[in-house]
Amino acid sequence: MSIQLIAADLDGTLLDSERRLSPDLFPLIGELRRRGVRFAPASGRQYYNLREMFAPIADELMYISENGAMVCDGARIVSFEAMPMEEVCRAVEAAREVEGVRAILSCREGGYYENKDDGVFLENMGYYYARRRYVPDLLEAARSEPVCKVALFCSRHAEDVILPVFRAFEGGSQVALSGADWVDLMRPGMNKGLAITALCGSMGVTPAECMAFGDYLNDFELLQAVGESYAMENGHETLKKTAKYVCPSNDEDGVCRTIRRVFGIDKT
Repeated sequence: MSIQLIAADLDGTLLDSERRLSPDLFPLIGELRRRGVRFAPASGRQYYNLREMFAPIADELMYISENGAMVCDGARIVSFEAMPMEEVCRAVEAAREVEGVRAILSCREGGYYENKDDGVFLENMGYYYARRRYVPDLLEAARSEPVCKVALFCSRHAEDVILPVFRAFEGGSQVALSGADWVDLMRPGMNKGLAITALCGSMGVTPAECMAFGDYLNDFELLQAVGESYAMENGHETLKKTAKYVCPSNDEDGVCRTIRRVFGIDKT
């Protein structure tokens, strides 16, 4: 069965340790497009952040953003899955009670935050949110427009500080560990795997005709959903045990090298 769609996570996967894209990536995506294969960045990052990163070819790509809660084909929104407002407000209130935890609300037109004096938080938010706006009260923002994801930040302590508190939200929310600093809350069942299924539906192909790459636990469902799944050598050990293959690390340009090998594309 031929591959019609390739999805790849960003941080720890497409991006190297210096947060750089491979210089080979854009020409490779162009060659894939000539062969009829679409490419989709698949990230917990904001859609507008992804478009900014891929600006020269932004309208040619499909996007799985916000860990699957917002899915786009170029500039067209394919799906936007809002959380119940009450659950968003409950999460904001819980985050306020935990020392060092900050919250961002992801909406259709950008992200909202209320902690403007935490420099570490602001710096990290800047990596992932191209459109962001300070508001004095996140609860007021949550009540004014739909929110598809609550991103929770705690520098280097997502797993041992945020998760123990927000495990109580499981059932009412999908809780995903997205990295060393981040935990994401979304609608129950929402993940990158469901998102790639939505993209496949819009293309008229099956997930079995897809290839995907990831490195962390928020990529688990994505890799489980596709026919050809690759965990990065630098990835979480649990993911490496469940993926069909393990490919070279993000610092070894593992995604591009693997795609060229599988498709028989010479390096230009």
